[in-house]
Amino acid sequence: MVEEFYVRLKKINLRFILSIEGDVMEIMVVPDGHYYKLPSGEVYVESVFNYEFFARYLSVFDKVFVLGRITYVDQAPNNMKLASGNKVEFLDFPAFKGPWQYLRNYKTVKKLAKSYSNRFDCAIFRVPGATANIISQEFISTKKPFAVEVVVDPWEYFKKGTIKSITRPIVRLSWTNYLKKICKIANGVSYVTREYLQKKYPSHSIINGETEEYFSTHYSSVSIRTDSYGKPKKYFNKSSYVITHAANSFTTYGKGHITLMKALKILRDNNHDVRIVFIGDGPLKENFINFSKELGVSEHVNFIGRLPDGNEVRNVISKSDLFVFPTMAEGLPRVILEAMSVGLPCISSPVSGIPEILNNEFLIDYDDYKGYANKIMELLQNKELLEEASANNISVAQEYSEEILNKRREVFFRKLSNLAKNSN
Repeated sequence: MVEEFYVRLKKINLRFILSIEGDVMEIMVVPDGHYYKLPSGEVYVESVFNYEFFARYLSVFDKVFVLGRITYVDQAPNNMKLASGNKVEFLDFPAFKGPWQYLRNYKTVKKLAKSYSNRFDCAIFRVPGATANIISQEFISTKKPFAVEVVVDPWEYFKKGTIKSITRPIVRLSWTNYLKKICKIANGVSYVTREYLQKKYPSHSIINGETEEYFSTHYSSVSIRTDSYGKPKKYFNKSSYVITHAANSFTTYGKGHITLMKALKILRDNNHDVRIVFIGDGPLKENFINFSKELGVSEHVNFIGRLPDGNEVRNVISKSDLFVFPTMAEGLPRVILEAMSVGLPCISSPVSGIPEILNNEFLIDYDDYKGYANKIMELLQNKELLEEASANNISVAQEYSEEILNKRREVFFRKLSNLAKNSN
């Protein structure tokens, strides 16, 4: 894999381009995840990091260079989203997975990390994440201005039961400590939560006060257009119900698939006509399907796979009656906000930023399947409460509209851009 990467690397022109040429401002953005690059240069992704996501940075920067782990393919993978496009270009980087592959690619990774860090005059790292953690360490050594977008609490994300790996405890501790460190030294820090992550991982500006050099804000990565909000749902005269759940990649047990299916078993045993639609795909899908068969609820569970974009996800969600998400760890789940925006009552776990958008009565520990079953039964037997939750959720979600968040993002990006210009 290393040899193949070097062959491809020699074929591209790794020219040294200054991030600032006159009034032109370029930014290196480092998210986590894996990307798939065609010979034509187009890049595809299975996660939420599509072109629309990266184009947000163009509100201030003239061009966005994304550093992600690249796998070279001959044709676009099925059901994946286009991530590259006008003024959004991807930097080549090895597609390692896990610590062992990282060690095998160590020399290549370090060489490229240094090259890209020297090339750009400012950067934004979405932390925590394997790629962002690695590149940011090299970028910090250049003493150039940079910002981080804090998207999840690693201490909770890697707690016991989330993933099966002998390195999990080490990753949990090291990523948590690194997130604390980088938030204190980054020039700009944006959090997906309003309060939770700020308290656990305070920025320099939170500790010492806001300045032109150090600043912080908060915004979600969710994209809800002003004209896409739904109307409050009506539940009277309903006797059958659809619950939706969405997790893009079935790679951990931490998103509550098992808990929700156990709750469904109780609901069905109590003569409630309920079925579940699971959105997403991944290596654990067969495990979940087999578990539904063991429980005897498989005919009431539909795994519809990964959907092509957020609009399709919202379309499926909007046709259901409730959204239930028994998650072990999050930042602020965009899928809950999307469900709220179309008027769905939502039930989830009291972790990270979720209590900032859902009232306590709709929060249940992620593994308490009896608690989820009882709460769902309570709602199904109280149509007024369902309709009240529907209307209230739309109101809360309106605070996360694209218009509001884009203004907050632009102010944050502008501060970093100005700092980079003044540093040259």
